[in-house]
Amino acid sequence: MGRNVIARQDGDDYQAKFFWLKASYLNQSHTQVKKVAWELDSNFGFDDVVVYYEPAIKDLSSGTSIDEEYFQVKFHVDHDRGFTWEAFMEPDFIGAKQESLLQRLYKIYLKDPIKFANCRYYIINTWGVDHSNDFKNLLSNNGGIRPLVLFSGGDRSKFGKIRKAWKEHLNIQDDDELKDVLASLRIKHSFDDEQRLRENLNTNLLLAGLKPIPADQLSGKYGDLIQKLHKTGRNIFTKDEILEICRQEELLAEVQEARQEDAFVIGVRSFQKGAETLELEVHTIACFLHCFSGRFLLEEYAEMEYIKLELERIAQEAISSKKRIFVHLDTHLSIALLLGYHMDSKYGGLDITVVQKTFSGKLQWRAEAEKIREYQEPLWIVEEQAFSNEVSDIALTISATHDIRTQVNAYLQEMLPNVSRSIDFTISPKPGSVSIKDANHIMAAIGELIGTVRSRRYELAAKGQLHLFIAAPNALAFYLGQRIKPLGKVTLYEFDLENERKGGYHPIITIP
Repeated sequence: MGRNVIARQDGDDYQAKFFWLKASYLNQSHTQVKKVAWELDSNFGFDDVVVYYEPAIKDLSSGTSIDEEYFQVKFHVDHDRGFTWEAFMEPDFIGAKQESLLQRLYKIYLKDPIKFANCRYYIINTWGVDHSNDFKNLLSNNGGIRPLVLFSGGDRSKFGKIRKAWKEHLNIQDDDELKDVLASLRIKHSFDDEQRLRENLNTNLLLAGLKPIPADQLSGKYGDLIQKLHKTGRNIFTKDEILEICRQEELLAEVQEARQEDAFVIGVRSFQKGAETLELEVHTIACFLHCFSGRFLLEEYAEMEYIKLELERIAQEAISSKKRIFVHLDTHLSIALLLGYHMDSKYGGLDITVVQKTFSGKLQWRAEAEKIREYQEPLWIVEEQAFSNEVSDIALTISATHDIRTQVNAYLQEMLPNVSRSIDFTISPKPGSVSIKDANHIMAAIGELIGTVRSRRYELAAKGQLHLFIAAPNALAFYLGQRIKPLGKVTLYEFDLENERKGGYHPIITIP
C-alpha cells in the first residue's frame, strides 16, 4: 500500500475521532451543543466537522456570542512544514490546488458578514509554527490573529508588509475588512497526536454514556460508523439521533458517577496543550490563553488587572457555592499562586482538592489534617547566603522538582542588588519529578517553610520585600498562595523555559 494511501487513511481516522469528540458533547448538557455535522458542504474549506450551539456560547477572549463552529481537520504523518504568514496565501499548504486558506475564509465572509462574526472557523492541524517566521508574533495563545500586532506600524514595517500582502491577495483595500475576516479565524497548530486525541475522546465518550475505544483496538466501531452513515446521506446529528445510532450499534455504556459531581469545579487555563476542553470539565473557568504569548504576558495585560479580577471572580464563586471545591490548574505557577492567595485559609471550612497532573496521570490532591501530622520535620534542607548587610530585601528559593539555586544566584547578582541574602529551601532528600508525594506532604512542607522564613526574616530585615523563585508542582504554588500573606510583599519570578526573552528569570507578579 502506497504511503499516500496510508497517510489518507490516517487522516480519515483522525478526523473521525475528532468528530466523535464533538459528538460526545451532545449528551453533556453543560456544553450547549445542539447538533454536530460531518463533512458539510455549506462552507467549503471549513467543513470537516461543524458544531451548532443553542443557546449560543461565549467566546472567552472577546465575549462574542458564538452560534456555530466550523473545523477543518488536517493530520500529518510528519513535521515537514510549519505555519508561516506566507502559507496563508499558498493553496498547497492546505492541500488545495486553487484557493488559499485566506481566500476560502474570505469567500465565506462575503456570503454573510453578520453571520460570519458569530461563527468561528478553526484549522486543526498537527503541524506547528515556523519559529523563524514573523507569524509567531501574530498568533495569540487562543489561536487567533492578534490585531494589535498585525495592524501596528506603517506599510513599510514588517507587519505592515504582511497586512499589505494579505490585502492584495484578497484584492481588498480596507484594513477594517481584513480585521473582520481574521477575527473569526482560529489556528490550532501542533494539535494532539493520535494517542492524545484518543485519550481525550475516551474520557468524553464515558461522560456521554458511550463505550470508550478498547486499548486492544485501533479505532473501535466509531471511525467506520461515521463513514457508513455519511454514505447513506446522513451527516447532521442531534443528541437523540446519536444516542439511537449508538444504541443500535451496541455502543451505549452506563454513565459512571463522576467523582466531582457533588463538588464545585473550577478551572484556570493559560496553557492550551492538554487543556483544550477544560471548560467542559468545570463549572466555571478563568481562561487566559489570549493574555499570553508563550510564557509571558502580552503588553496589554502586563499589569495583570484583568487576570486578578478573573481569579477573584472564580474564587468567590467557589467560596459562595458552600461545596467541596475541585481546582484544575492548567496554568503558570504565578497564576496558581495568585488563585491560592484569593482562597486563603481565613475562609474557614474550605474543602479543596487540586487536580494535579503527574507522570501517572491526573491525581486528586486533598489535604487531611491527621495525615499532615504524619510528616516529620525537617522536610527541607535549608541554607542561607549573605550578600550585603546594607539592603533589606530577601530572596527565597524553593527547589522541589529540580535544584534552581545556581540559576537564581546568578540572577540575584546581576539583577537584584537590593537583596541582602537568600534563604534556599531544597526538598529532602533531593528534588525530582516525584519528590512531592501528595497534598499532605505539601501542606506539611509549607507549614515548615512559612515558619522558618518568618523567624529568619524578622531576625534579618522585617521591612524588606521578598523575592520568590519556585520549581515545584502547581499544587504547591496554589497551597503556598493560601498561606503567603504573613510573608508581606512578595514578587514571584518565572524562568524563561522557551528562551523567548533570552532565558533567565523574569518578575511576573507582586502581591499584595
